[in-house]
Amino acid sequence: MSDMKRGIIAAGAVAMLLLTGCTATNQAASNDTGSSAAPVASEAPLVAETPTAAADGGETAFLTEVRAKLRPDNVIPNATDEQLLAAGHLACERLAESQSGEQVSVIDGEKPDQGGYYRDSIQILNAAASTLC
Repeated sequence: MSDMKRGIIAAGAVAMLLLTGCTATNQAASNDTGSSAAPVASEAPLVAETPTAAADGGETAFLTEVRAKLRPDNVIPNATDEQLLAAGHLACERLAESQSGEQVSVIDGEKPDQGGYYRDSIQILNAAASTLC
């Protein structure tokens, strides 16, 4: 048998395999479509997930933002998450009372800088305004 005849036979065999695969795929697809109309009893119904408290209140975003923006030499270097959240909620209360954010301190013992600003409280106020309030 010549190389040309072998090539033609090989090409024909490949074509037959491809056509057979297409037919099998189409039959499987039509079988799947027909069987999907009947619900399967073992499938559980979909249930909505309940968001966590942190996601609801923006607390995780608040903590991330505050920790990223507080200066390394801030007045509360060892503040816990609970303390920062308490300061953030206090900041929301102060903002709701329309107090000027630049003149408000939400940290006990914080002293204003030479310009009269509470630098660390400003960072907490800004983060609270964008995530908690």
